[in-house]
Amino acid sequence: MTPREDSVTAVIPTIGRPELRSTVESVLAQTAHLHEIIVAADTDGELDLPQDSRVTVVRTGPRAGGNVARMAGIRAASSNLIALLDDDDLWAPEKLEHQIRAIRDSRGRLDDTWLSCTLVEEPGGRHWPERRIEVGERLPDYLFRKQRIKAGQGAIHTSTLLFPRALALKHPFDENLRFHQDTDWLMRLDREAPGTAVIQVPEPLTRLRAGGGSVSRGIKPLESLAWARRALAHVAPGTRADFLVTVTYFQALRHKDYSAAVRVLGVAFSWGPPTLRALPSVLMLPLKVMTRGRNL
Repeated sequence: MTPREDSVTAVIPTIGRPELRSTVESVLAQTAHLHEIIVAADTDGELDLPQDSRVTVVRTGPRAGGNVARMAGIRAASSNLIALLDDDDLWAPEKLEHQIRAIRDSRGRLDDTWLSCTLVEEPGGRHWPERRIEVGERLPDYLFRKQRIKAGQGAIHTSTLLFPRALALKHPFDENLRFHQDTDWLMRLDREAPGTAVIQVPEPLTRLRAGGGSVSRGIKPLESLAWARRALAHVAPGTRADFLVTVTYFQALRHKDYSAAVRVLGVAFSWGPPTLRALPSVLMLPLKVMTRGRNL
């Protein structure tokens, strides 16, 4: 069956987590727009999946990387639209319906110059991001620039993303990258496709679950610094510095790599300096990491 213009292919990269089956079931429960599900398996193991003709498996692994799996699923898709979902998260049944409606209300048509996202709900019930992206606001400023001392930054979770397939084929995810993967893609869009509109649905239509290890915990701070030098070279100096202070510096502290932490701060201040609202993080983040360590 030929997909309609507003039909969606859900791409789910997986390493075979036990939550995969219920994740796929949440996609099959969509009230509208679902054409197919491509499970991009970065593993050679058996997968527990519901029996449904709309579910297809493509193999990329084992351990080829999340972006390799994402791009394999995107290339294999037969729909014009792609929605990404991590293999341990869930969608509300009306997720795609609400996003497509918001895109039509905002754009009037489904061209190739937009992406859509939603809020997420954590296992404890908290919804984020608290701050919504403003019309015309650039993605780096929304994601990294501190607006308040406590929090104040935006966020876009991978499992909420919906976008035209053509956009990802023209500006693909970096298949050689093992961390900052979705952030890197968003920065690439800001650099290469600056007219891309971000349509953010202010509803928590994606639910996060605890399960498996977090890739972000394995990011080495000096690798994050090298990525920032390359991927954020086009970004305003203060915004770049805020990223280092709130993300890379935090990674250094969590790894107890204090020499890297000092180096990251030195680069941040040479770039920026960081915004005044980001400066308290220099003192607050060590306390936050220490508190988390005592609670483990």
